[in-house]
Amino acid sequence: MRFLILRKACSDSEAGAKPSPELIEAMGEYMDTLAAEGRLLAGEGLKPSSQGVRVTFGPGRKAMVEHGPFPERGELIAGFSIIEADSMEDAVAWVKDWPSEDAQGHADIELRPIGCPGGLSGFGDPSEGDSPSPRYIVMLKLNERSETDWNPGEEILGRMIEANRQGEAAGLLIAGHGLSSSRHAKRVHFGHGKPAVTDGPFAEIKEMVAGFWVLRANDLDDVIAWTERYPFPDGDDARLEIRELYRMEELLPVSS
Repeated sequence: MRFLILRKACSDSEAGAKPSPELIEAMGEYMDTLAAEGRLLAGEGLKPSSQGVRVTFGPGRKAMVEHGPFPERGELIAGFSIIEADSMEDAVAWVKDWPSEDAQGHADIELRPIGCPGGLSGFGDPSEGDSPSPRYIVMLKLNERSETDWNPGEEILGRMIEANRQGEAAGLLIAGHGLSSSRHAKRVHFGHGKPAVTDGPFAEIKEMVAGFWVLRANDLDDVIAWTERYPFPDGDDARLEIRELYRMEELLPVSS
């Protein structure tokens, strides 16, 4: 099974602070364990919400753009990983060992099973690769309908499959995955490095993610233009958040 591990934002991530050398070393060792087993499929950091936008749609599917920063810091996403695990319990056990160097031992993590309720297959690899073009994550927000694990039906899913195929062929769309509702999720909150697990469903779903796509584009305007064409399952009612992903070199300390 595949799981999405979402590291929630904090004051440091929202300020764009680089991770300390101690955190880089600890997180590297932590991730290396999964990587050595072939179970770490992705690990990415999001730039602060001050550099992101939220998109809703007006008449004619025209994107209406709200620029960050956004106030719901505790619900914002600072980074994500995709892992292979035998079960949610195994994924939670891995997260419980999250490095205490992160967020001074007060990190908040959300775990979600990957899988579109309608059966649409996920695809792609969000990693940097060799391209110098920026990468952006487009997050579709949960709503009351998607919280029921709603299946949008063959017609909509067929349009999504074709749009994904065209986006991949054009070199624009590099990854995409659907997620199940919050009833299948868990959250791990660390207090002074000690984990406490909370089971879903969760009441505050507005800023949770129903699915995501990763695009490689020239700039944010190209990504916004893509959202105006993509057949989201919520149609013109889709609510999106777009954030640029960090390149690894941007997170490393500057050598003297």
